Amino acid sequence: MPTLGWIQETGLDRFWERGSEPGTSPLPTSYACRFCNQVFESIAAREQHELEHPLLNPTMFYRDRELGATGLLINTPIQLGDIEARNVSRIELNGQSLGSVTELTQALQPASKGLFSVTYANGALEKNLKIEVCIADPRQVAEVDQVFRTQFSTGSIADPLIEVFTASVKHCHTVSRYVDGLVRYLHGLKAKDHLSDITTFEDFDKRFNQSLDSLRDYTTPLAAAVRAVIRFNRNDFSLLQRASGLPDLDRTIAFFCGDDLVSRKLTSPDAQLPVDQTCEFILTNLIPAFSDSTLEDIEERITWLPAKYRSLQDTSKLNYLCFRKAVAVEDMAGVEKYRKKLRHDDVFNTLIRET
Repeated sequence: MPTLGWIQETGLDRFWERGSEPGTSPLPTSYACRFCNQVFESIAAREQHELEHPLLNPTMFYRDRELGATGLLINTPIQLGDIEARNVSRIELNGQSLGSVTELTQALQPASKGLFSVTYANGALEKNLKIEVCIADPRQVAEVDQVFRTQFSTGSIADPLIEVFTASVKHCHTVSRYVDGLVRYLHGLKAKDHLSDITTFEDFDKRFNQSLDSLRDYTTPLAAAVRAVIRFNRNDFSLLQRASGLPDLDRTIAFFCGDDLVSRKLTSPDAQLPVDQTCEFILTNLIPAFSDSTLEDIEERITWLPAKYRSLQDTSKLNYLCFRKAVAVEDMAGVEKYRKKLRHDDVFNTLIRET
């Protein structure tokens, strides 16, 4: 009979061919749990038991913020207690073993600029983190803020103004990420308002996301205001509980969270920030007219805003405005009309059910 290949004996076959002591076995007779002291008769039984053990995830925190896969930018002097760890038994900085997060903090404290690689692990998992230290010079931060206000306080974001801004702060090396975040924000506005020859409307949120990433670790009023406008664009109201520094935006956010509309406050000359056309239209046209207008008035005003400037999130905000007005004037047909428009919206669906 023809055959293919050959019969290959295993190590176990060879063991038995050589013989063994009576009553002994080449296989383990028990299997200990790798996380506790229990012992099992089979691998399957041990694996089933080990499912009951939670996997301890090594986690590091910077100023109470959990650090994920993205890198960490440290732009202000680091203090003991800023870095914390949970379920971490081993820490390395640039390949050198450290005894604790305190030693890690102390190793980073002298640096004003640099890149560092951190490995942290326990018996089950290992993670890596890239840390960039670039301590921002407060004078350069203030200079960037002042130049930004000077260039863009009128609301114009024309390319020549952006070029003047970047050239004016080019020497501010300690806040280059800060400058990049502000410029990305402006590029996002231009894309959304169809003013960019490079970035399309569909990509405006990518620029906003890049801006958020660059500004994430800065706590200036300007950075806070930019983040607030971006999150307002995204209907991400849950992260907008703190004052943005823009009174018109703050009262509008409260309204979109279900609160009553409060009286308008006087705006400081310093609280000027270029925003997209839809955001400006809602803040300066629809919200001020809301209380004294009928539902038909609000609906007519909305037609004044060209559809090309609206994202899906903007449309939901406009529908919610109409819903709130319909509720206020007890127009039940209007209530049901806009309730249907918002029934699949993850943000407003809860609010319209509560009304």
